[in-house]
Amino acid sequence: MRSSTHALGWDPQIPAKTEMDGVALMATLKDVAALAGVSMSTAGAAIRGEDIVKPATRDKVLAAAKQLGYSPNLSARFLKKGRTGSIAALIPSITHPYYANLVAAISEAAGKHHLRTLIMQTGYNADTETDIVKQINSAVCDGLILNASNVDDRHLKAMLGNHPTVLLNYQVDDPLFDNVLPPLSRNASVSFGYLAGRGYRHACIVGGYPLDKLTDDPGGRSPAIRCTIAVMKDSGLGDEHDFVECNWESTSAIAAAHRLCETDTDGTRMVDRYDVFYCMNDLIAYGLIRGFHDEGVRVPQDKAVFGHDGIYAYGDQFTVPTLSTMALDYDDTAEKALDMLVDQIEHPDMQREPRVERARSRLVIGESA
Repeated sequence: MRSSTHALGWDPQIPAKTEMDGVALMATLKDVAALAGVSMSTAGAAIRGEDIVKPATRDKVLAAAKQLGYSPNLSARFLKKGRTGSIAALIPSITHPYYANLVAAISEAAGKHHLRTLIMQTGYNADTETDIVKQINSAVCDGLILNASNVDDRHLKAMLGNHPTVLLNYQVDDPLFDNVLPPLSRNASVSFGYLAGRGYRHACIVGGYPLDKLTDDPGGRSPAIRCTIAVMKDSGLGDEHDFVECNWESTSAIAAAHRLCETDTDGTRMVDRYDVFYCMNDLIAYGLIRGFHDEGVRVPQDKAVFGHDGIYAYGDQFTVPTLSTMALDYDDTAEKALDMLVDQIEHPDMQREPRVERARSRLVIGESA
């Protein structure tokens, strides 16, 4: 009786790869079909996972492909369709943990669609972003995912035309592109609801610019600040005056913590007005905790600190204290973006209104609040 491996197409008499002048040759689909005893079209359909192939036949083909070390030639497949098999992800910085998490998730989601990811950074510079976008066309990549654009979406539309494009975190009422947004209102509502429920009574927002200095930048951070202030007011924990200005990184937050602890001429300190500090991102929160430590203010014993983004929330938190934060679901963001982008790529002539999806997020309760 023949062994089960032989029945699946495995034959120890057939080498996994052939050689020419001592150099191993890559197996072809024709080799796989011959070993499995099926036609090339059946072998191709089995490897692509098409339902028309019977399970037993698919098992034979996959066993043969594994024995031969066969790998589908995706480049040839894409070229036949007039495509590159690549997408581009355009972000402000590849070293910032938020964007590093995001492009890692995009790359993984793209891989599920057999797409490669080209990563480009703008350095938060509108001119650089414009120069890169001008070079994006079907010869470079099949589609573009653009995060937090510094360029007006009407200008983007003029440059990109109908090239498949998805924007991330671009807050406008009438979008011109498919868009995946963070759930700003929900994040703030859950965060301040949690803080109020824990008994905190007076909050201060740290990060970015106060309302009187905000610009109209739908691809930037102004919408997040406006939303956060509005929800904090509704929660009764503070208003637009309860705000500390600083850049969106740890060094600036350390300096902000030092300023909060300075003694005024009347002998009071600003830090003593509040029992919790809501930071606009996690890097600010980590910097604030460090700055408070320098000043002898303990977190959470003396003051509580709450973050936003969850840049380390999906791995082991290694800080003391661990950070309470509202964590974006980076995988969900990427998968929603890729689903819309692939739909555009595969149906280039379909007319549709721009779609807007909201990414998921979750409350992470650490030790800092």
